[in-house]
Amino acid sequence: AWTEVGPSGVPADALVAGESTAATAGTIYSGRTTAIAVSPTCTASSCTVFIGAAGGGVWKTTNALAATPTWTPSSNGIPSNAIGSIAFDPNDASGNTLYVGTGEPNGSSDSEAGVGLYKSTNGGSSWSLVAGSTANTAPCASNAASFTCPVATGRSIGAIAVDPANASHILIGTDVARHGSSSVNGGRFTPPGSALIGLYESSDGGATFSPTVILTQDAVNPATPNGGDFFRGGCSDIELYRPGAETQVYAAFFDYGVFRRSATLESGDSTFKQIFKSAGNGAVANSLASRTEFSLAPITTGPNPRPLRIYVGDAGSGPADFYTVANANVAAATLVSGWTKLSSSTNGTPGFGSYNYCETQCSYDMPVFSPPGSPNIVYIGGAMNYDEAFGTPPITRRSNGRAVQRSEDAGVNFTDMTIDTHGVSLHPDQHAIATTPFNPNIVFIADDGGLWRLNGSFTDASSQCSSRGLTGADLTDCQHWLSTVPTTTATMNAGLGTLQYQSLSFNPNATNDIMGGTQDNGTHAFDSGSWFVTVFGDGGQSGIDVGNPNVRMHTYFNAPGLSQVDVNFRGTHQTTFSEEGWDWIGDPPSLSGENMSFYIPVITDPKVSGTWFLGAQHVWRTQDNGGNQAFLEAHCAEFPLLPGGISQGDLIFTGACGDWAPIGKDLSGTSFGKDKAPGQYIVATERAPSDNSTLWAGLRRGRVFVSSNADKPGGQVVFFRIDTSSTPTRFVSGIAIDPANPNHAFISFSGYNAYATATGTATGHVFDVHYDPMGHTATWTNIDHNLGDEPITDIAYDSATGNLFVSTDFGVDILPSGGSTWVPAAGGLPPVAVYGLTLDSTHHLLYAATHGRGAWRLGL
Repeated sequence: AWTEVGPSGVPADALVAGESTAATAGTIYSGRTTAIAVSPTCTASSCTVFIGAAGGGVWKTTNALAATPTWTPSSNGIPSNAIGSIAFDPNDASGNTLYVGTGEPNGSSDSEAGVGLYKSTNGGSSWSLVAGSTANTAPCASNAASFTCPVATGRSIGAIAVDPANASHILIGTDVARHGSSSVNGGRFTPPGSALIGLYESSDGGATFSPTVILTQDAVNPATPNGGDFFRGGCSDIELYRPGAETQVYAAFFDYGVFRRSATLESGDSTFKQIFKSAGNGAVANSLASRTEFSLAPITTGPNPRPLRIYVGDAGSGPADFYTVANANVAAATLVSGWTKLSSSTNGTPGFGSYNYCETQCSYDMPVFSPPGSPNIVYIGGAMNYDEAFGTPPITRRSNGRAVQRSEDAGVNFTDMTIDTHGVSLHPDQHAIATTPFNPNIVFIADDGGLWRLNGSFTDASSQCSSRGLTGADLTDCQHWLSTVPTTTATMNAGLGTLQYQSLSFNPNATNDIMGGTQDNGTHAFDSGSWFVTVFGDGGQSGIDVGNPNVRMHTYFNAPGLSQVDVNFRGTHQTTFSEEGWDWIGDPPSLSGENMSFYIPVITDPKVSGTWFLGAQHVWRTQDNGGNQAFLEAHCAEFPLLPGGISQGDLIFTGACGDWAPIGKDLSGTSFGKDKAPGQYIVATERAPSDNSTLWAGLRRGRVFVSSNADKPGGQVVFFRIDTSSTPTRFVSGIAIDPANPNHAFISFSGYNAYATATGTATGHVFDVHYDPMGHTATWTNIDHNLGDEPITDIAYDSATGNLFVSTDFGVDILPSGGSTWVPAAGGLPPVAVYGLTLDSTHHLLYAATHGRGAWRLGL
C-alpha cells in the first residue's frame, strides 16, 4: 500500500520566510487553499471551519481558534481532491448540511477540473454526489444546441449558493479548469465533452440543474498546445439577498462583471440583468487578466427599507480598480451607471491602497469580502506587492506587501494586513477571506501557502516607516497603511497535508533523503524524518548528484527569459542546507533567448557525477555541477538578498554564472522538419542508467529524439528524431528507459485522443518504443489497453518486475508485466492528481509527487 511521506505543513525558518516575503519570523506553510466555510455555530470557545484545498481535498477543524488547530481530512465519498467552493446550507442552523464544489476555479494551468457537486448532512463525515451536477443535460461547449453534456464534470464549481428560504433551491457557478498538467506544467487541456460554463440553477434539491446565465465564452482550439480557452464567462461568485419575500441573486462572471435577478426591483422582470460592467465587458477573447469579484454589504441599521451596499473589485487588461455603490436597491438600468470608483492611481491619496491591488494576476487571486453585519468593513486580497515589500527600485518600501488590506470606512481607506507586530507574514496570492460570525476582526485567509488567522486585534505600526528612508507621498502612504496592522497573525497550517508537489528526487545512497519542488511553496528537503523549506518560490525540478550527495540542484518557475536553476554544494542537513547555500547557475540558457517550459526539465546523470542536463530548445549540459564551486559561491550566491530584494551575487545575469552549454542541434528547429513545430521546446529528458551516453528527449508538440553519444563534446553530439506522423502531436509527459537496454523506453503523452481525432493527428497515451541505433528509426507500440482517454502525466518502469506505472489526474495505475489491463497501483493513495513519478531502483521504491496531498511512496 502507499505510504504518506508528508509533510503535513512544512516549516520555513526566518531566513526562508524573509526572502519570500518581508517577514522577520519563521512560519509553517501548506498547499494552495481556495475555499473557506465557517460554521454558523462558531463561537469563541468552539469554532468549526472547513477549507477546500486546490488539490488537497476538504479539511475540517472543530477548534479553529486554538493556537494550533487540529485538522482532519473530510473528503470521504468525493472522488477528487480538487476543490473550488464550500457552502453551508443556511436552512440548517446546526451547520451539519453543506455543499462542496469540486474543481479549482482560479484560472491557473494547474487548476484541476472537477467531478461535480457533493453534499454532506452529517457535518462532513461523508459526502454524496448531487446527481444533477453531473447529469448530461447541459449545453455542450462544442455545440451549444446539444444539451447532452455533464453540467459540471470537467469544469470547476467556483461558487455555490443555497436559498435561505428554500433548501431545494441551489445555484452553482462553473468555470474553466484543466486536466493533464505535469511536473513541467504543460499539456493541460479542458476535458473534451464539457458543458458551457456559467450559472446553473436547481429548484429540486440538485436532482436537475438548468443553465440560467450563459455568456459568450472561449472555445477549445484542439490544434494548439493547450486549447487556448481561458476564463471568459465563468461564474466565480454567487451571493443571495433576501430583504423581503424575494430572494435576489447576484453573480459575478469573468470578463463581464456582476449580474442580478430581482423581479421586485425590475417591475416584475425576473431575468438576469447586468448591474456592473467589467472593464473588458466580455469583448476580449482568450483574455488572461479579466475578473470581477464582489461582496454584498447590507446596511443593518436605520429605517426600512435599508440600503444594500455592494463592493466590487474589477480588472480588465489594466490595473484593478475598486468600486462601491451606496444603495443597490434600484433598477439595473440605473444601477449600472451608479458606481463610485474608490481607487486612485495617484500615490499618497486614500484610493491608492485599492488601486492595482491584485497586481497582474487578478484572474488568479482577487477576493473581496465584507463581514455580514459589518457593512463598513471590507477586506481585499491579491498578489503580494513585492516591489513595495522589499523596496525594489524605483519603488520604495512603502508597504509590507499589501497582500490583504482592510478598510473600516466603507472602502475609502485601506490598511496593510500582511505582517503582524511579531514579524509573521501572510503568504502571497490570496484566494478567499472569511470571518467568524461573532467578530468581523477575526479573519481567516486562504492563499497559496495555506490558511492564516488574524486574531482580532490591531495596532499602529506606522513608526516603522521612519526607518525606511521615505519622503513625500511614499511616506504618507506608509504611515497610513501601517497605522492599523494585525497584532497577531497565526499560521493554521500544522497538520494540513495539502502541499502541491511538481516532482520528487532522491539520494540513491540514503532512503530518507528526498527533495521536492512545490507550487509557490519552495523546494523542500526530507532528511531523516523531517521536512523543511530549503528555498522559497515556485519549486519545479530537483536532483541529487549520483556521486556526491552534497551537491543538489533545484529550479524555480521559468520567468520570461530566465532558466531559473540553482546549485547547492553544502549537503543534506538543515543546519547547513539553507537558502544561503544556493548559487545561481542559469545564465547561459537564460541569455540564449530560447523558449522553455514553465518548470524547465532538469535531470542529474544517473552514472556520471557532476553531469546534469537541462531542456530548452537545445539540450543543455554541465559536466561540473554548473561551474567551479569557489567561483559560484563568491560571485553567484543568491542569498541572503540585498536591500531591494536583489540577489547577492555580483555577476548574476552577466553570463558568468553557470557553465551550461548546448549539445547537438536545436531540437525544435526546422533542421528536423517543419511538422510538430509551433511552440516547441523540450519537456522531458532521460538518461539511460546502463551507459554513459544514451539520452532521450521529448518536446511539447510530440517530437522525440535519441542521442547515443550525449557524453561527447557538445558539437559532436548527434540526435536522431524517432517520432512519426503515426505518433501523437502532443505533450511528451514522461520517458522511462529500460535499465537493461538503452534503446528501449516507454513514453507517455498528455492531452486527449478526442482532440487529436478532431485535428486528424495520431492518438495514444502510452507507448512501448524500441529504437534501432543503426537505422535511426523506432517501433512504437500503443499499450493504452483499458486506460481510456485521459492524459498521462508521467511514467516509470520497474525493471526488477517488468511492471509499468503511469500517473494521471486521479492517481497511479500499473500495467503488470506481460499484462494487458491497467489497474490501480495499490491502495491507500487518495484520489489526487499525481504530477510526477520517481523510481528508486536501489531501494525498490516508487515516489509519487501529488499535486495537493504531498509526497507518497510505494514499496515495490
